[in-house]
Amino acid sequence: MKPLMDQFDRLCQQAQSAFGEEGERSYEATLIDILNFVKRHPQCRAGFVERFKLILNVGNAPFEAVAFCMRELQWFELRDYVSAVLQSSVDPRSQALTSVLSAYDEVWPDADLYRYYGGPA
Repeated sequence: MKPLMDQFDRLCQQAQSAFGEEGERSYEATLIDILNFVKRHPQCRAGFVERFKLILNVGNAPFEAVAFCMRELQWFELRDYVSAVLQSSVDPRSQALTSVLSAYDEVWPDADLYRYYGGPA
């Protein structure tokens, strides 16, 4: 499982590098890579949940990576975790955490930011 978690970390690093950059690969493409990787390895769900929590706590990848993936995956573990963090304290990251929670709604306000979810080409 460690090699898979290492690969996940590398994909997150690529997303971090692509964030706000005009590189050869779009930021959205790096988020899709993370999503597809996670979907290909359902046996590692618990490990991915912990990695997504780290993203939210440490910032080793953009917060958007969590919301983007949870929009499709809808993992209750992350929803419950984010809800608990929001309820337990006044956190300067609350705007980003709220964005993650909104990914679970029927209509996601941030969907128009990503072609993958029906945004502009």
